[in-house]
Amino acid sequence: MAFNNAGRWWLKNGESMFIGISFGSPGINMGPIFATALPLPFDTIPTPSGITQLETSRQQVRFLYANGGTAWTYFWLVQNSPSPGWNSTWFTMSGGGPA
Repeated sequence: MAFNNAGRWWLKNGESMFIGISFGSPGINMGPIFATALPLPFDTIPTPSGITQLETSRQQVRFLYANGGTAWTYFWLVQNSPSPGWNSTWFTMSGGGPA
């Protein structure tokens, strides 16, 4: 199972956020999922020049037990590494795991 370009988020230099993604229908556990944040190209003119460094860590799995089955949501902490002069950026999530 793989996923690519899941969502679109913005992070300023030095900020972090948890990203949550659900797969499949309730009651389906997708198994271990690994993901990484990938910067997206800027759609502005002029295009900024510089460095962006994204770190993906702290994977979590949330279970919601309900009468209709268990809903699984996977979370990752994404940080835009802080450094003077580095860019803020749009990013997406891509990854996968065993099917």
